[in-house]
Amino acid sequence: MKFLIKFLAVICLTLSFSCSNETPSAVADTDQIKDDFNYLIVNSWGEINKIGNNTGQITSYSQFDGLTSGTVNLCAVTSNTDKIFLIEYYSGLTKLFIFDKKTKTTSSRTLVFPNEIVGSEPAISSLTWDDSKKVLYGIIVSNINITPVNNTSYLVKINPNTFDINYSGVSFDQTASISTFLNGNMLYSSLPGQDTYEIDTENNTAKKTLFNNSKFSFIKAAVYLNNTAYCITYKINGYDKTIAKINLTNNTYEDLLPAETLVNSDPLGLGYIDKSNNEYIFSTVKEANIEHPIYAILKFNVTTNTYKFLELKSDSSINSNFIIVDKIN
Repeated sequence: MKFLIKFLAVICLTLSFSCSNETPSAVADTDQIKDDFNYLIVNSWGEINKIGNNTGQITSYSQFDGLTSGTVNLCAVTSNTDKIFLIEYYSGLTKLFIFDKKTKTTSSRTLVFPNEIVGSEPAISSLTWDDSKKVLYGIIVSNINITPVNNTSYLVKINPNTFDINYSGVSFDQTASISTFLNGNMLYSSLPGQDTYEIDTENNTAKKTLFNNSKFSFIKAAVYLNNTAYCITYKINGYDKTIAKINLTNNTYEDLLPAETLVNSDPLGLGYIDKSNNEYIFSTVKEANIEHPIYAILKFNVTTNTYKFLELKSDSSINSNFIIVDKIN
């Protein structure tokens, strides 16, 4: 997919993340460990798998039928209670795929952008579900290629039932959107190294937003409660990464790991909040040994500010580039 190869590969290099996270992993003896539930995940191959919450065992669940490209943009994957939504860009066409969790079937249709969306090769950079309005928010970049540098993004609203796209005049100066979260009517879009934008989806406005009175960007963001979100961000030195708590009532953030730094995590897509266990969760690398990396899920308890790793196990190669979209039995 040109979007991933040309643009996101450069982003990964810039952020010093490992974008080649595939390795064989032996299955450990999990007979004595029982899972209470599974995390439902989507990886960059478009596979839908599940991970045991205690064993870390990855097992196949399903897949998106009809995908053409070999990789998908995890920034453009989101979900609700019943469905998982995925955007594929391939050979100049943008398709919306909808996976039904109950029937395990996939529907898809090519999207037609409004005439107001201009650019040499526009494509959807990120996708967010609004459960209150039952609509998808897509942020479209005017040019998926890195040369010339894209400077314009557009907000569109996508009806998942009709596949119609509505543009209400919101555009802003952001090269791409690789992490978003929705708080009420406000959609926050971020790209490391650039300003975070606050987009009012009701009044159709967009503006740069400062946190702690300075430029701030995030990845793997997820809303915990109204006006409170958790994310990965950079420490003051601009290189080391940490978990941060965002307070939207006064536009501040707090470094929750002031004495620690995180190992690399793929930057693309959403974080996940397990509200029943008060945990902010995302995929990461527990040990970044080049020959034998240990892939894991990091579980951060938002009430105690402590965390633990769940090492991943599989009877085949592990694609560690994935996002968590739900919990299932």
